Amino acid sequence: MDSKEDPPSSSKAKYFHICSEEPDDPFNYNIIEIPTVVGFLKNILAQYPDNGQIIKELVQNAEDAGATVVEVLHDERNVKCPKTHKDIQRFLKGPALCLYNDGTFTEDDWTGIRKLSDSIKKNDPLKVGQFGLGFKSVFHITDFVTIISGNKVLFMDPSEPENKMCRIISLKKLTSICPLDDCLRLWSCYISTQNITDGQFPATLFWFPLRQSPSDISNTIYTYNHVITLFESFSIEASLCLTFLKSIEKICLKRINKWNKSPVTTHEVKLISPIMTEVQQKRKVFKQKLVECKGCPSQTITCDYEVTVESVRCNQTKQQMMHILHYLPGSSDPSTVTWRGEDSCKHMPLVGIAAPVTAHSVASPTATHSDETSITTGRTTLNTGHIFCFLPLPLETDNKTNLPVQINGFFALDQNRRHVKWKTEENSIEPDVLWNEDLVSRAVVEAYFTFLQNVLSDLKEKSSPHHLETWYGLLPHIDSTKGRWKKLGVELWSRLKSMPILYSDVSIFPVVS
Repeated sequence: MDSKEDPPSSSKAKYFHICSEEPDDPFNYNIIEIPTVVGFLKNILAQYPDNGQIIKELVQNAEDAGATVVEVLHDERNVKCPKTHKDIQRFLKGPALCLYNDGTFTEDDWTGIRKLSDSIKKNDPLKVGQFGLGFKSVFHITDFVTIISGNKVLFMDPSEPENKMCRIISLKKLTSICPLDDCLRLWSCYISTQNITDGQFPATLFWFPLRQSPSDISNTIYTYNHVITLFESFSIEASLCLTFLKSIEKICLKRINKWNKSPVTTHEVKLISPIMTEVQQKRKVFKQKLVECKGCPSQTITCDYEVTVESVRCNQTKQQMMHILHYLPGSSDPSTVTWRGEDSCKHMPLVGIAAPVTAHSVASPTATHSDETSITTGRTTLNTGHIFCFLPLPLETDNKTNLPVQINGFFALDQNRRHVKWKTEENSIEPDVLWNEDLVSRAVVEAYFTFLQNVLSDLKEKSSPHHLETWYGLLPHIDSTKGRWKKLGVELWSRLKSMPILYSDVSIFPVVS
């Protein structure tokens, strides 16, 4: 059999013309064209927006790794490392975007990060980032990726020949190709001499040199203003991002330049509580239960707690106490949802409800007048009525419910991960669509009802009329909702009407007759 292959190109599809081995066969044969890696990446970037979604994808990876802290650093320094091995000089330069988290890569992670059209997470319902190709969106920013985690260093350049796209070296041998001084000049904020000498870095660091000229992957030159826009885009949703995660407790945006000896924090979001150890334990136990049952418990699993989300930006501190519920129905529970397509084990009917539970200001325990920091608390427009798939979906009308709570669900999303697949006339029997509708009508309804029961129990113990505004603010307003969300509200009120939910001077929350 003879074959002819067009000259290779970094951005064109591979194409083969094949002649038959059978002498009487009148046909010539062509195989289906296969995009190159660069071509595939260009297609991904066309679907994924160049905005805060990029940082959210990296936060998802950190959550899956069990990290508790994520830091995103804009390194504005113009750095070059001419003494490094010639094959990696393009990787070790600045300005750059650096992302740090305190989790470490597993062997599966090292394999998965090199996959393009598939994900090792897709078969694991316990992974936040299992829905798509998220990590590849970083190629909006860069052409060259460096990852340091545990005892390995990976250099990834998709424009290289396939057998050289990913170079891996042990951390202990890194100084054989890059002088120690250069390593520390780039990464001393996170990596120490001891880490390199011992060959162990108990965390993960991503280094993305900003694209300085058009390339086969993208024509976008990533400037200082591009990074500022990226940070601003993420900051809009930053205080929402921690709501339904179960590991990460703090996310920081930072910057460093030639005038700063150390990074300056521009925005920090974290969870705080007087009983933070108890909150951490609850989250840890819930995660362990999810792992033990592989997302399919025989009995319903719940986890609820109150925690304050604190956002510090531009010398202004905002705090909001939230009541959060994670809810996974048991296999025999009427609220459970069954996947109607193939591979049901990949879908977990995990949902969640969260809402503010303070409507009055509280003093910050850390801020003083000398801090020149403004403290504000209470409800904001970003605190309610939004749809999450572990992380918040884009703040668009289609992702709003007009309910007074946040709703999280293991939803099936569209290809660009920006919207839930809802029922239409054209797709009414697709498994993804049926799953999402069932998730709302069964699991979310039950979770919302359980959430209200838990909050009501807490408020009864506090027995203070000033909590009335909080309570009434959590009840769904039927006239403000429509479609599936109105049906959800009607179902909730049918259950609530016989419960002690209204206040009178005679008794707080008496039974409604």
